[in-house]
Amino acid sequence: MARLRVGVVGTGGIARNRHIPGYVKLQDEVDLVAICDVSKDVVTRTASEFGIEKAYTDYREMFDCEKLDAISVCTPNSFHAPISIAALERGIHVLCEKPLALCPEEAKNMIRAAEQAGKTLMTGFHYRFQAEAQAAKRVIESGELGDIYMVRVQAIRRRGIPGWGVFTNRSLQGGGAMIDFGVHLLDLALWLAGNPKVVEVTGVISAHLGTQPNVNPWGPWDHEHFEVEDHAAAFIRCEHGMAMQFEASWALNVAQSVENVSFSGTHAGLDVFPFQLNKAAHGMLLNTKPAWMPGEQDNVGDLEIAEFVHSILEERTPLVTVQQALQVTEIVDAMYRSAERRASIQLA
Repeated sequence: MARLRVGVVGTGGIARNRHIPGYVKLQDEVDLVAICDVSKDVVTRTASEFGIEKAYTDYREMFDCEKLDAISVCTPNSFHAPISIAALERGIHVLCEKPLALCPEEAKNMIRAAEQAGKTLMTGFHYRFQAEAQAAKRVIESGELGDIYMVRVQAIRRRGIPGWGVFTNRSLQGGGAMIDFGVHLLDLALWLAGNPKVVEVTGVISAHLGTQPNVNPWGPWDHEHFEVEDHAAAFIRCEHGMAMQFEASWALNVAQSVENVSFSGTHAGLDVFPFQLNKAAHGMLLNTKPAWMPGEQDNVGDLEIAEFVHSILEERTPLVTVQQALQVTEIVDAMYRSAERRASIQLA
């Protein structure tokens, strides 16, 4: 079979650190023929760094000239929908970085374009590919936790405001800590829990630390033009009685940064990061930790790119489905609307 002709739109950090290296490692299956960025200097430099022959500043020109089979969309969030739809309408498969879109309406338009074209649309929720996440999925699907009734999600950085790029620009990104960082752990929690239907969302957001000069190991940012939230919290109610407590931050006065999803079930509980199974057995409380086998903790970026490529070649649905990505977008949208209205948002 001929190799897939692949392009990348947007050559910022996520493209250079994850997407482009992932495609390069699949040389038997992929020919990375072109990349595109609105900055001519950036795209030319990236093309030279990775030995990519063609560099464009207009994605439409790249689509029309290169006869691509697939692309990655690695742009600011506001451009996800128009670029993805333009590619799908040309019969090009799309791996779109998270979040799928700024709002549910955009996401649905993207899904409609994919369905009409009969092409793959996958979202870059790479946390699913971590060894801990895959192990948690196996444990939960085995039924060992029993019925899960409580989920706790923490995507908390004590200080980790991304001062580069456009992360603090509301019009380009749609939000801050929640839409940038929190969506990864939200998606992971929903996927591990079996994608329960969410019926109600109550959210609160704030920007207390991002709007003032502060200590930030990730470097400086423009606190005078900080337009998004640095902290978000929510209570999410699912059908059949499952509840989820959620918290995401770029900057928060806590002792340490935390990334974790924990599940409480009728038979046992589970922490994903670090992986630990918690239960009562043999007259005592047991906390069980894994001994990882060689190769289990491979690079998640490589695994994500490989999943996208192989889902196309094998003509199957990818691990991250469009309906799952849509639900994440719907929940995030509900969180922001709830925070603005100071009221719960009903989703069903």
